[in-house]
Amino acid sequence: MLRKRLAVLGWGLVGVLIITGLAAIVGRALFLLDAIALAPADPDAAFNAFDVRYYNNSFASFMHLVPGALVAALGPLQFIPALRKRALRWHRVSGRLYVASGLLGAITGFFIGVLHPFMGINGQGFNEAMATAFFSALVIFSLCMAIYHVRHKRIGLHREWMIRGFALMLAIATERLMLTAMMSLLNIEIAILFGTTFWMAGVIHIAVAEYWIHLTRTPDNGLVHWQELDRRNANNT
Repeated sequence: MLRKRLAVLGWGLVGVLIITGLAAIVGRALFLLDAIALAPADPDAAFNAFDVRYYNNSFASFMHLVPGALVAALGPLQFIPALRKRALRWHRVSGRLYVASGLLGAITGFFIGVLHPFMGINGQGFNEAMATAFFSALVIFSLCMAIYHVRHKRIGLHREWMIRGFALMLAIATERLMLTAMMSLLNIEIAILFGTTFWMAGVIHIAVAEYWIHLTRTPDNGLVHWQELDRRNANNT
């Protein structure tokens, strides 16, 4: 019962984070389209320090936003057992697109956040740069491990690394919510909070992912999903 209740709660929170992430993506994309159409002679004067780096790296920004939208749309579908069982081909095709989008999003996020932190690498931006570097690398590692294990038919380990990767990519939505709340409540500038909330959100998502993996891990290489295992146990009692 605990796993089932936590699953319902978890999917509800995932839905909130996906909506938050998609809203941020759409907002950033609209800003970029308007800014490109405006084409200011002096972008540094026309935009604030946070926005101007996206304008100055507009191609990388779009290559980050589009994969981010695909991750948000396709990510949850990878974890629906019924869909995976009834449409295995779709699961594999969408899974490949999801992983490719995640890798591209992490790489472009690294480029923007590490090489072009909005407060500069020698200032408050160093905290942002280090958080971006760490979590981007962890996303890439998680997705690569997921690919490695599924190619060797280790379904349980494949699922675990997919959970880790998805949780880390969702952390950016939690970071946006935390950033907004803390800026409102604490009256602290975004330059100070941005990197800090990034670390906080990432660590929280790692901890939650590891707890869920531990709670739902099943024997026999994970071939039987925990939901099916719970149904069998319920029928035998």
